[in-house]
Amino acid sequence: MGQRIDIGIDGGGTGCRVLVEVGGREAMAEGGPANVVTDPTAAEAAIRETMLEALGAFGLGLDNLEDARIVAGLAGCRLPGVADAFAMRMPVLAYVVDDSVTALEGAFGGANGTLVNLGTGSFFIRRDKRGIIHQGGWGFVLGDEGSAAWLGREALSQLMRVEDGRLPLYDDDPLRSALWDACGGDHPVTFASKASPDQFAALAPMIYDLTSPWAKHLQRRTEAIVFQGLNAIEHPSGEPWALTGGFGDALARRLRGRPAASLRSPDGTALDGALSMARALP
Repeated sequence: MGQRIDIGIDGGGTGCRVLVEVGGREAMAEGGPANVVTDPTAAEAAIRETMLEALGAFGLGLDNLEDARIVAGLAGCRLPGVADAFAMRMPVLAYVVDDSVTALEGAFGGANGTLVNLGTGSFFIRRDKRGIIHQGGWGFVLGDEGSAAWLGREALSQLMRVEDGRLPLYDDDPLRSALWDACGGDHPVTFASKASPDQFAALAPMIYDLTSPWAKHLQRRTEAIVFQGLNAIEHPSGEPWALTGGFGDALARRLRGRPAASLRSPDGTALDGALSMARALP
């Protein structure tokens, strides 16, 4: 065709998205889960299929991508060797990075800044004169502090202390019965033994919808962890920062307007960031 082709890819455990730009026109497609850590074969298939769908809008296929610029931001690629190993599996030459890097690129349009992402999991990332500083994002079992899944697990952990009589202050708190109901008839320990991170995360909106003392305590604890994370990556006090992710959006509504928060809206998404990085390739 003779026209430059730039492609951005965003992928993780819940799905993948591909954004193709040809001659100033864009086409986007969404596909299935792309967990490059637990199932790289399925991730490769999902990305390949989604890429073909987006390319189809221009009458293109994989055979047309010999000189295309492709950047893929994929969850889990901070782990040593994962990005390089998955790049070798891609059907065409691609630059593969962790999705936190493309999210930061999208949020600040390539400029320096600090991004906190709170979804089912969490991460804190900042770019300044030192380069990129990245903390968190190590998954539900070993980290993801401040995330929706972390909050749901913390609430159930405290519920067991309430049932033991160790937190009598919350005996009559509405959150107590709400958490029992959310376990669907199971004992909280039984629920927790089978629950996925997504199921723990599903408890977070309920906690933020309540205004009871216990719910407010958990809300304040979550917000404290966010500001602790900002300090840990040396975000300068008073400098604007961005908060993204499904749970992050809910928290942003609470923090926005507070002088200490200094929140700004992100310029774009991780998918926008991936495409922007692709455009910057020579």
